Amino acid sequence: MTELAFAKINFRVRDLDAAVDYATNVLGATVIRKSAPISFGQMAMVQLGGLVMEIIAPASPDSPLAQLIEKRGEGIDSIGFTVADVHFASDAIEGAGGRMTGSQGGGVDDMAWLHPKNPLGLSLELLRSDFWAGAVKPQ
Repeated sequence: MTELAFAKINFRVRDLDAAVDYATNVLGATVIRKSAPISFGQMAMVQLGGLVMEIIAPASPDSPLAQLIEKRGEGIDSIGFTVADVHFASDAIEGAGGRMTGSQGGGVDDMAWLHPKNPLGLSLELLRSDFWAGAVKPQ
């Protein structure tokens, strides 16, 4: 098995601004990535101590993320880990009986996800280490 290093926790929320305000004003988190559009909605990143939290909100009330929130509620969506080689790590997980849901990246796999229908009931995100290092910068 490949070595995984903890990177972040992803939260799905209905209201991105309210979640970021709460994280910063109540918990004392620092914004490390301001609200930005992503393929399925909006995302912001905050850091609280050593914990990086990626907060995602749906683009519209009928988007797949909005439907997921209606079905499962707000809260932890997935936990992210860095790996040196996403393709190798995905193959190793599948070889050990895990089910990967796909990957995303431009030419080289930057990210992949372990399907949440597993005994832990949680999606795990694999991030290429050098891709992740460039993604987390205070803004």
